[in-house]
Amino acid sequence: MGPPMAAFPSIASQRSRILASALVLAASCGGGGGGGDDGGSEPPDNTAPTIQVPSGLTGTAPRVTWTVPILDTASITFTANDADGDVLQWQLSGSSVAFAAAGVNAPTSATGTTFTIDLDPVLSPAFALCNVLVQDGTATAGLEVSVLRTGAPQIDGVTPASAFAGQPLAVEVTGSALALGGVVQAQVTFGGATATVLASTGETSLTCRTPTIAPSGQTVVAVSNTNGSDQLPASAFRVMPYPPTFASSDLAVDSGGGATGLDCVLQEAVCDLVSIAASTVTHARSTDGGSTFGAGTLLSATETVTEAKVAAIGDVVHVAWIGDSQQVWYRRSSDGGASFSAAARLDAGAQPVQGLRLAASSTHVHAAWISGSFGLTQARVTTASSANAGSSFAVPVGVASGSQNQREVEIVCSGDDLAVAWLDDRVAPQSRGVYAARSGDGGATFTSAVRLSGLDGLATSLDLSRDGSAVHVAFVTEDGVFYDGSPDFGSTWRTPEVFVRGLEDGVPSEPRVHASGDRVYVAYTTDGTGVRLGRSSDLGASFPAITRLDSANVPVSGPRITGVGDYVTVAWLSGDAGNDSVRAAWTVSTNRGDGWRTQAGAGDGISNQGSLLLRQSGARLLLGYLERRGLPIRALVNANQP
Repeated sequence: MGPPMAAFPSIASQRSRILASALVLAASCGGGGGGGDDGGSEPPDNTAPTIQVPSGLTGTAPRVTWTVPILDTASITFTANDADGDVLQWQLSGSSVAFAAAGVNAPTSATGTTFTIDLDPVLSPAFALCNVLVQDGTATAGLEVSVLRTGAPQIDGVTPASAFAGQPLAVEVTGSALALGGVVQAQVTFGGATATVLASTGETSLTCRTPTIAPSGQTVVAVSNTNGSDQLPASAFRVMPYPPTFASSDLAVDSGGGATGLDCVLQEAVCDLVSIAASTVTHARSTDGGSTFGAGTLLSATETVTEAKVAAIGDVVHVAWIGDSQQVWYRRSSDGGASFSAAARLDAGAQPVQGLRLAASSTHVHAAWISGSFGLTQARVTTASSANAGSSFAVPVGVASGSQNQREVEIVCSGDDLAVAWLDDRVAPQSRGVYAARSGDGGATFTSAVRLSGLDGLATSLDLSRDGSAVHVAFVTEDGVFYDGSPDFGSTWRTPEVFVRGLEDGVPSEPRVHASGDRVYVAYTTDGTGVRLGRSSDLGASFPAITRLDSANVPVSGPRITGVGDYVTVAWLSGDAGNDSVRAAWTVSTNRGDGWRTQAGAGDGISNQGSLLLRQSGARLLLGYLERRGLPIRALVNANQP
């Protein structure tokens, strides 16, 4: 070790609460005063100690940096001077987890004029912040030492794992040593082209915008800094052709015909799908984006299945269905559908049930449905929740009180947070309103219901979605299309609701809502002949323009909307049922709704399609529908091709 550098006086560090508080304490520690004229004398002034910064550190006291390669050992000694000759007490503070990762080996306290920190070899780059304090009993000096263990950054994954060719998309890169305390910044490349880094979240993740990559296909994603580089296998990220191209033929996915229901989840190239055929529910999985599916697994028993829903987080797959019109059943798989748990019944008794919904996060699963007879005005929103990823469920809970029918329930969840929206006749059937409630304890209890729609309009339909902690509701009343949003998962809502569009384009119906960042999109149909989209760029505060998306004045129905980042996709059913021409149509925007592709279709449909599904994950799209091709009705899907 070289000779010590010049001593620096103690200065409070703005970044360290411990260091700052210690120095504030030092400033406040003066001698005690005696009574006015009692002849006593004040104690002599105390001189604060000073710390000498050793050579080998960079920066300016009180913030310095110590840089050591990961496989090296190192040692550094701090020396303190005290003009009064007081006994000096040293303290070292910081995160024990960060210390272990960076190989910091030192006592948390010591006495004397010197203090030594050793660094042991570590396997991975790391960053640790060390607060070194020395006190003479009255005053304190301190240094903030950033310890950098340098080496190549590591990359573990990228989400989404696909983008359209020539259409940049914001993605999250995860790994380690991506920032090293903000001292270094990893560069990200896709196929050798440099991405634009947008934000860094500590050492383990950063957000970047993909470069304008022209060739489609597998693309190598790599990270690098001055200490080295790392990359993912080429199979980890795919550039998809743009505009999207769907397969020329639809793929039948039911168990043999007579299909009555279809639902699926798309997680990049993995698609978990449930279909109802011959009154039974079957699960099947695709690992190529929906182009092919493995053998299906029959999940139901002897009950007649009328509705089925699926949710999936990685390889954990949740499936729920309604049996015999009054039972709610559930099964889960933890191995991607290779095996499933025994069926568990979620409902509480022999009441009619309908309108099943299913939502899941990594730890929680929630099923919701309408329980009770509409004819007897007993229809109520009911939920059953699991806090252990579906291993067990609590008893069903009624979400909101009321003496009139409730209907059209929708749910979204994230961890312990669950938001529920529904239509409610509690004021009067002719004043049916949109209501919402939330749970912050995993569905055990709910807040009082909040009416989102005005009292002077009959609400007829709604949709609910979430973007992070923001929750969005679109609904239609007899006066037009409206929007309401909550930034805090339903704790607070806009008051009043936001007007999107009136009746000037025709009578609206079938609202759908999607949001990403500050953009909110509301899709709906008008007079059953037009698909329109309202777009907000101010978090739903206003919807200044309406765009018509369909290109033909033919009957339309069943709009769907989804997206990721700047990508937004809308699909609907287009055609005249009277001449057997109802087909799925779609359009996509890659610039947050500023421009849209011309309406297009998919597959080889030859008769009316219905029960439209639309799923998107990155640049992967999947359409699903029921169709009569002769007889019986088949459940079909079609995915855009790589």
